[in-house]
Amino acid sequence: MEPTVQPGDHVLVGLGSAVRRGDIVILRLPPGFSADVTTGGDYIRRVIGLPGDRVACCDSHGRVTVNGKPLNETYLYPGNPPSKVPFSVALGRGQLWVLGDLRSLAIDSRIWGPVPESDVIGRVEVIIRGRSFRQVHTPQTFIAEGLAPPDDRTATVEIPLVLVILAALTLLVLTVFGIIRTVIRRRRRRRATTAPFGTSHEFSERTRGDSHGKPESPG
Repeated sequence: MEPTVQPGDHVLVGLGSAVRRGDIVILRLPPGFSADVTTGGDYIRRVIGLPGDRVACCDSHGRVTVNGKPLNETYLYPGNPPSKVPFSVALGRGQLWVLGDLRSLAIDSRIWGPVPESDVIGRVEVIIRGRSFRQVHTPQTFIAEGLAPPDDRTATVEIPLVLVILAALTLLVLTVFGIIRTVIRRRRRRRATTAPFGTSHEFSERTRGDSHGKPESPG
């Protein structure tokens, strides 16, 4: 899925199979789904066609089309054509057409054929790369061609993500507070163990001096 998702990236996934054209999804193909997939496994791919769509490649300009509408796939890996393998398929009920963004190497519906909608684990909502993260939105080409509505969806993982960040900050504050509190307690203990002996010694010396230096009062 490069360059959209790169090796080492982490993704946060909103569970559920309700997806739109252009969404990036995690899907699990069952063993033996096709001659090229014998062990099954999880894949990350982009949804190009939904049930009832006709997806084809390529038009006179070499583009993938969905229901006759061409896609300007700016998310493709630089230098990759939309597809070197021509295809034209009408999707049936419960079927999706998925493609990788690195088209020259991706194993996708060009090999598998349509994939079951029920095999979608969830939609990729956030991509985490190093210390930065970004929310995934529907590519503009799907919106411009009327194949998807404007993407005003709020990532379902945002609230848990914020809670995790707040929890981490709270833990950090409590840890720092605990360290400071421990240091203060240790200092107080040191003072508590040294101060009484000094006071007692002082008092005894004064008392001893008084008793030797002054006559006892009669009676």
